[in-house]
Amino acid sequence: MVDLKNVILGVLFLAQLGEFEVLTSELVVEEVERFFRENFSREAGYLARKFVEELSFRIVRRSDVKAEMDLLKGKIKGKDLENVAAVKHESVKFLVAYDKDYEDAGIREYITPREFVKLFKLEPYDKEY
Repeated sequence: MVDLKNVILGVLFLAQLGEFEVLTSELVVEEVERFFRENFSREAGYLARKFVEELSFRIVRRSDVKAEMDLLKGKIKGKDLENVAAVKHESVKFLVAYDKDYEDAGIREYITPREFVKLFKLEPYDKEY
């Protein structure tokens, strides 16, 4: 079994090196902040939000993707709608995530972090305990 944590860290490391540009939806920024605030502390939430904002080449605002969201409504689950709309609006090549709903909805840009890391000729390894 591949260690998911190491794959995600690999993706973040490549992003910090500037190997690719990170485009983030406003929803993701809010979710990251909320997760860290609720599970750790208010300060952790703030720092996590700042990290995502600094890592991102661009933050796609909800108001900018309203038209795409209206077109996709009913085709994509509500919780995924804003992210898919941002990808379509910005003509992004890859939507990197662990979410089977994207695959089930036929989002052609969807790719898992493990598959994404392989594009850089890196091979996720199976971790033994």
